[in-house]
Amino acid sequence: MPKTKADAMGDMAGLEKAVAKSDFDAVIAVSPENVRYAGDVHISTQVSIRDRLAFIVWPKGRDPIFLVCLIEAGYVRRESWIGDVRTYQEFVKEPIEALAEILRELKVDGGHVALETEYLGAKYYAHLVKLCPKLKLSPAEPLFARVRMFKTQREKDTIVGAFHGTEKAFLSTYSSVQVGETEKQISIRLADNILLNGAEMVAFNHLNCGLNTGFPHMAPSDYRVQKGDIVKADSGGFFHEYYSNVGRTAKVGQPTQAEKDSWKRLREVHHAIIDMCRPGALGRDLFAKAKAMQEKAGFQFPYSHNGHGIGLNVHERPVINPHEDIPYEAGMITTVETRHRDVGRLGLHMEDIIEITDKGPIWHARFFQNEEIFVI
Repeated sequence: MPKTKADAMGDMAGLEKAVAKSDFDAVIAVSPENVRYAGDVHISTQVSIRDRLAFIVWPKGRDPIFLVCLIEAGYVRRESWIGDVRTYQEFVKEPIEALAEILRELKVDGGHVALETEYLGAKYYAHLVKLCPKLKLSPAEPLFARVRMFKTQREKDTIVGAFHGTEKAFLSTYSSVQVGETEKQISIRLADNILLNGAEMVAFNHLNCGLNTGFPHMAPSDYRVQKGDIVKADSGGFFHEYYSNVGRTAKVGQPTQAEKDSWKRLREVHHAIIDMCRPGALGRDLFAKAKAMQEKAGFQFPYSHNGHGIGLNVHERPVINPHEDIPYEAGMITTVETRHRDVGRLGLHMEDIIEITDKGPIWHARFFQNEEIFVI
């Protein structure tokens, strides 16, 4: 049975409405994330082979057209709700030439079109301008971002399930750490556990021990964990192409009283910011509060953000940063990311997802809340 817009995971009615209300004659999805969102299908080679471009052209008042490399057409026709799937043959026809033909067919090649200018390479952009010299191009990213801020129930279920699966992976991994293991060995086990808990792929896996915890994104090394080491990770997987993003901290052996006190102060900051995740709140206000509280608690705060929206991108808006002016609304999901970093010496990290609702924030941690430093 053919799929319809209603079968898509994302909000296709909302996206269609956004296109209709925009100033654009057509909106074009180019990035793997927005092609996945608008077409409800993930084309893996669009990510791994950068010149194998895919486009979704959504003209105002009309159904969208999906343009893909011929080799992917069969899969796209089966999985996507979009009925009009066009193709170009790799090494025979340039994808931009096929796109220009569609714009001419729609009679918008001299109109105002929104395109993902942050993703499309300069070579392809210049080629499109050459083929359609009267075309006026504007960024499409704000339109897609605005629609994608609000998660459908299926998206919420996927994101929360991904978070819970990654929580379980952390708990299982930290519970099995042995003195003498390398960071690489532990990180491989964490990666395995993320996959065993439902992910199709591991998205990122920053796990470190001891002094290495003082770096935010150091690759796991051959360092062997010792008694008394802090173990810290910021990791996530892809669950139906949606990211999970979890931060958790443990110690090999009992924490000192000073470490317990430091963690308690950080948790107070963490929960205060979680409580601010309510409709009408601004990310810049949450950031200012986090900065003030951490500095008052005796921690430096050199960070550019303290959390972010999450979905098909690991960082989505609204962001908890000093410039964010988009208010939270019910239906959004954000992370809250509280940490202490003494570069090259010590890192403490906690990161959770929070759902914004009219009744208040929902803190979705269930299986590994990390209210205290986990003892290995």
